Amino acid sequence: MNAATRGLVLQAASQINHDRTFDTGPDGKPEMEQHTHRVEDRKAILDQKDHMRDMQRTTLDVTGISSPYPSIARVTGRVDTSDPQQWTVPNLAVRIEVDDLAAARPLSRIYTIRHFDPTRREVEIDVVLHDDDSPAMRWLRDLRVGDRVWMTGPRTHFVPPFTPGKRAALFADDTAIPAVFSILRAWPQGVPGAIWVEGCDRAAMDALPRVPGVARHFMLRDAAMAAGTTGRLFAAAASAITSPQDWTIWAAGERSEMRLLRTHFRKLGLPPAALQVTGYWKHGMCSTELDRQRLAAYEAARAEGLTLEDMMDRDEAV
Repeated sequence: MNAATRGLVLQAASQINHDRTFDTGPDGKPEMEQHTHRVEDRKAILDQKDHMRDMQRTTLDVTGISSPYPSIARVTGRVDTSDPQQWTVPNLAVRIEVDDLAAARPLSRIYTIRHFDPTRREVEIDVVLHDDDSPAMRWLRDLRVGDRVWMTGPRTHFVPPFTPGKRAALFADDTAIPAVFSILRAWPQGVPGAIWVEGCDRAAMDALPRVPGVARHFMLRDAAMAAGTTGRLFAAAASAITSPQDWTIWAAGERSEMRLLRTHFRKLGLPPAALQVTGYWKHGMCSTELDRQRLAAYEAARAEGLTLEDMMDRDEAV
């Protein structure tokens, strides 16, 4: 690692909260009571047309549960859908109900569809394993083949803005590997590019599809190091993309690091259409609290007369 790269790593790491918390509240105390996990949509804004679009609440009948890599559990299931084509596009997400809280909106978590088999109407969903007692991990431990799971979706998330004459760059951490997998499977023929992935499980990274003309850069993180704290993705992006006008960029990972990455390339003049960045999670904040913040931001945006698309380029969307 040269001095310039080392400096970028330190810059990113110093701006990211290093207290990894998956099942605790903002005060750091365990969220054990059901009410702490509730996301109260008092205005039912999440059920309205602007948010739901083509999504629907449907079921997933679990047909398999496996562990293809040490850090991953893979849930396979048959989707109840009358429109299989809707599930074939890359980087689709669903909200799986992981706990049916009494007298409250079901507790849910967002997962990316890794692969969809239209003939069997069967999806693969990879879940990153954590050594904690979070709602998602409890749901996964209790899950059995034959179970019926409720979920809402699918929602189409960003895909790289492939542009003639430009290369496409992808930056991702462990949580975005399923999205990268689906994007690579649908990569347009002849489009050059490169991917950078940071993770603690080399096998999961090695399993990503190989695409002619697309270079692969894997940054293996020691399992003892918390995801999103190294600053390596931001450093790799800043050092590798020195002529942003020649690239389009897609990135997904820890929210603070993704914000740094997006800000960096905006300052270099990369237009929003060529820069698609998503924060999947945030250090020091449980998924429920992050959902509350997203809901509050969405409510404020709707009050201003804005739509879901308008939020994609706002700070709250990352």
